[in-house]
Amino acid sequence: MGVQAERVFAAVAERGFPDPWATFGEHLSWEAAFAVQLKAHIDTARKDPDGPAAVQALDLFARKAANLEAAQRLLAEVTDEYDASGMWTVLDQRAARLDTQDMTERWAKGLVSHPFPIALRSLEFNWGYMKQHGVRAFYEMTARYVADLADNTTRWHAAFVAEQNTGVIDRITTVEADLASEEAPMHCDICKKTITALLYLDG
Repeated sequence: MGVQAERVFAAVAERGFPDPWATFGEHLSWEAAFAVQLKAHIDTARKDPDGPAAVQALDLFARKAANLEAAQRLLAEVTDEYDASGMWTVLDQRAARLDTQDMTERWAKGLVSHPFPIALRSLEFNWGYMKQHGVRAFYEMTARYVADLADNTTRWHAAFVAEQNTGVIDRITTVEADLASEEAPMHCDICKKTITALLYLDG
């Protein structure tokens, strides 16, 4: 393990992931968790239309939407804070110095268990994007992604309500929306690892 990765991992071991990024990552982990629960409740509602599952699904849709709103709000707040403090410039300088191969190889020790390790590829993409376009630009892209997830939730909710009203099952929307949400932690929960490398780079 190189000097940079050793320093960052020592800091993570001592202090954990820094907020607000750890909290942001939790929001996007919950995005996937809500999707898994929703899929289960929708499946149950289709088998037992008179049972409680449909009402429980509607409650989950509301909680899923609120969770994404909180993630959007947090990202907007930290963007304004970093604008005011000049932190984006500091992070850009650190991103330019970051040894991404060193960091990626260290994370690979605990993340890789699949022939195509999407979490690792996401880390590589994130750091590459930051180096090329800037750290703030990366989080502008992230904000658009979270907005797309919110739209995805709205579309899924509307499809489920229509299904309840008409009795016509919409399997395609459920499959697409579920997969989009379940993918979120592979990108946005990984963000906390991406930004932590920069925040802890100099110890």
